[in-house]
Amino acid sequence: MQSMLDRSDYVDFLLRMKFGKDVPLSACSREAYKDFQRTLRGVGKADVFPQATEARQRAEEALIQMITSIRDVNAIAQTDFDEWHRKACALLAATYRDFGFPTFRVGQAQKWLNMTFKYIYTMGEQRLPGFGHLYEFCHVPLDNILIDALRCYDFPPLPCKWSKLTDYDTYLDRQLWVRRRFALAPLDVEFRLWMGRKLPTN
Repeated sequence: MQSMLDRSDYVDFLLRMKFGKDVPLSACSREAYKDFQRTLRGVGKADVFPQATEARQRAEEALIQMITSIRDVNAIAQTDFDEWHRKACALLAATYRDFGFPTFRVGQAQKWLNMTFKYIYTMGEQRLPGFGHLYEFCHVPLDNILIDALRCYDFPPLPCKWSKLTDYDTYLDRQLWVRRRFALAPLDVEFRLWMGRKLPTN
């Protein structure tokens, strides 16, 4: 007997294996957190710092609320998105600071935000509708893999490790560089580089 499954069924399986049965937006945020969790020295050790769990929960609530708010803005420009992104990073850092973790940095906040968006688009419009109009404005997640891949394109080096970046203007300068350098949407740049593909440049 021939299979009744099609390609979308297997995609659903892979997404279920990766993200579980959670509400899709929460699942995207949770997976994005895992992508930078190792850089949170001490913060992730709930047995040593009991307030770490609550800090993460409050920060994730704030992140989801911020992302939902930007999703519902129809008339938006790049400058609007960039300003929203700056405020979202500041809010995440402030949330951790309120729980006694002053070393949560811009570098970690951008990774959490930017990877959440990448996972949102991985989920697709059918599973997480309403985000399509923001794709062109999204930022690339700065991390070791992307920075290493960008070196051959003369990417200006950061003054420190990406996770230790504290100055938002330095971070945004690298996003502006990506927009000027490549003839693709920034998340297309990140995806192709992560997959080991070459890029068309401006």
